[in-house]
Amino acid sequence: MPKVVKIKNFGAAEVMEITEEDNAPLQAGEARVEHIAVGLNYLDIMHRQGHYPLPLPTGLGVAGCGVIREISPENPELAVGDLVTYAGTPPGSYAEQRAVPADRLVKLPPDIEPTVAAAALQHGITAAFLIEDVFPVARGHFVLVHAAAGGVGTILCQWAKALGATVIGTVGNQEKVSHAIEHGCDHVIVSTAENVAERVRAITAGRGVDVAYDSVGRDTFESSLKSLAFRGMLVSFGSASGDPSPVPVGDLAEVGSVYLTRPRFIHYTRTRSDLLRYATAFFERIRNGLKVPIGRTYHIDEVVLAHKDVESRKTKGSSVFVF
Repeated sequence: MPKVVKIKNFGAAEVMEITEEDNAPLQAGEARVEHIAVGLNYLDIMHRQGHYPLPLPTGLGVAGCGVIREISPENPELAVGDLVTYAGTPPGSYAEQRAVPADRLVKLPPDIEPTVAAAALQHGITAAFLIEDVFPVARGHFVLVHAAAGGVGTILCQWAKALGATVIGTVGNQEKVSHAIEHGCDHVIVSTAENVAERVRAITAGRGVDVAYDSVGRDTFESSLKSLAFRGMLVSFGSASGDPSPVPVGDLAEVGSVYLTRPRFIHYTRTRSDLLRYATAFFERIRNGLKVPIGRTYHIDEVVLAHKDVESRKTKGSSVFVF
């Protein structure tokens, strides 16, 4: 029977259990994927902790790459034997095999490594909609990216740099500075040792940034607001440190008539055409030199260790599970 990671309760990494389960029959519109690798995203940790509650018991993991072993007949685009990848699905990818809605599967181009797709498709699609549609970055913009050495940050910084922006990244410790510089940052701020907003003002000669991409949440939200230029935009797309406190609408005017948005992956990939558009844009960036470093490869049996490493900020770039 295939291995699968499940939780019966929300909590610390130790609540995850590796079990074996028979495959359930496919439902209409589904495909069964045998995984080569699955991605490790901070969202998985939020699900495990109950920050985004799921019905229990539940699997974890929203991204993977593998081979279609079975598919319901309503899907003419795909066939048994196709190598596919996916991201943003209902949790359950921490498994040797799983059923996936076929309309969320993307055929993997032959020049993209399966481990890269599994580890980074969620991050790459997120970067694509953040930088192309949430706030279209262009030459001359100043961009602030929190967690610049993380999975999304590593991609986002390179992408913004390639578009001609000046990229300011924040990292949690000195050891991650070189990683951020090697992956698109013009300037790096160690957020635990420096005042982020003051450094941003110094770097931009008092102007501030056109956009702040903030996946951290509570710990960085105020500094993001204070780093914005007049009519700049704060894109709060994650809450690794917890949800930010509520913001009175008047505060947005006080700091410069700024904009605030909270985009979600599912809302920007709601249609298959959008999903494929963002995935294609990400793959094209890789072909044009965007680097997707795999910070750590774990065997699925190391799932508890992997979650602890991510929570303690030991990892850089994207991480992946293999079987």
